[in-house]
Amino acid sequence: MPGISNKQRYVSTRGRAAALDFEGVLLAGLATDGGLYVPESWPSLTDGDIRAMAGLTYAELVARVMWPFVAGVMGEDDFQALVTDAYDGFD
Repeated sequence: MPGISNKQRYVSTRGRAAALDFEGVLLAGLATDGGLYVPESWPSLTDGDIRAMAGLTYAELVARVMWPFVAGVMGEDDFQALVTDAYDGFD
């Protein structure tokens, strides 16, 4: 899975709350200024990245796309297991 070297930071849509990492956003929910947290920057996918997703199961695709947002928070195998478990039983 593609990764990022540093943890992703999240900022409030209202711009008046401190930026947080994934764990902070997960625990905070809404920002202290009432805004929603969004990524400070968006990962890019190359044409090769997109082509490499062909034929993946839905859970594998979800994990691949979401990984840059949680990289550095947990291991890739643990994240893949969480996603696979979440989508178990969906067609």
